[in-house]
Amino acid sequence: MAEAAALLNESAAHDMQKEVWETDQRSYELLIADQQDECRSIRNGIYQVIGMYIMFHSVIFTAVAQNNLLNCALSWCPVSLCAVVCLATLLTVAERFESAQELDMEVKESNLRLSSVIKCMDDLDKHGAELDLETKQPQVIFHSPGFAARINFLLSFNNLLVICILTGFTALVCWFYVRTLCENCKPCPA
Repeated sequence: MAEAAALLNESAAHDMQKEVWETDQRSYELLIADQQDECRSIRNGIYQVIGMYIMFHSVIFTAVAQNNLLNCALSWCPVSLCAVVCLATLLTVAERFESAQELDMEVKESNLRLSSVIKCMDDLDKHGAELDLETKQPQVIFHSPGFAARINFLLSFNNLLVICILTGFTALVCWFYVRTLCENCKPCPA
């Protein structure tokens, strides 16, 4: 090992290549940290959208509960508004889940690249100037995800749970709207 280090110091090409790989290593580490921060930001955005969705329904429910002008015949108004907002929220949340999955894939690719650079640096430290720089370069093989992998973000347990809870919450709120509006109606046509 000491001989390899001594030979490495004598080879300018190997020394320069080691500096390039060290720079690559630092840049991949920074890239991975940035990607992970962005992924956390996207996930926080999902919960902010859900929080705004719940606040919207609390405002609408309060308005429905306190308004004497609405009756059972007009229960379709808040229910249709509830359905439209639910659809928009589900689409927004699904899009953000997809963005988070894409970033997770980018983080994995960056980690593979970083591992490849570290392996090359380890080989350089191990073999020194004897390492053939023409053939030894960081190599990573990526597989492009198929269609099933691209929609897999909806099928993960946590994402599916969030979508089911949002849908169940919407059904419950719509039922409360109709129940509140039809509470004082005798012959409710709805």
